[in-house]
Amino acid sequence: MIDDDEMFEALADVRRRELLVELLSRERLRISKLTGISRQIAEADGGLLRTYLSGSGENSDADVELLRKRHVHLPKLASYGFIEWDRDNHIVTRGQRFEDMRPFLELIDEHRNERPIPERNRVRLSVDDR
Repeated sequence: MIDDDEMFEALADVRRRELLVELLSRERLRISKLTGISRQIAEADGGLLRTYLSGSGENSDADVELLRKRHVHLPKLASYGFIEWDRDNHIVTRGQRFEDMRPFLELIDEHRNERPIPERNRVRLSVDDR
């Protein structure tokens, strides 16, 4: 049985919703690797990473959305069991509890074109169809 708080928390962010909805039609998703300054920030001390994740970082070369995806959104969804995240291979698949979310995700997917998502909120996924 799905916990309401976990479900609402998982669906509260547009990036998490889009990722989960994408998994309705795909077996797996390939998540982009961190490169350049984004990788350096992720590998630095926790304080620097928290600064960038909070939005108060000042480096325009850093991919803050990818940092958030890899350090906030994916860990949260994985901790709830909605996804499995293979960090080493950068692959996301459906988790043990994904099917609990399916009815809600199908409803979101069915109505997703009724209110367009602003381009700035669209998720950038690299999808692997293998």
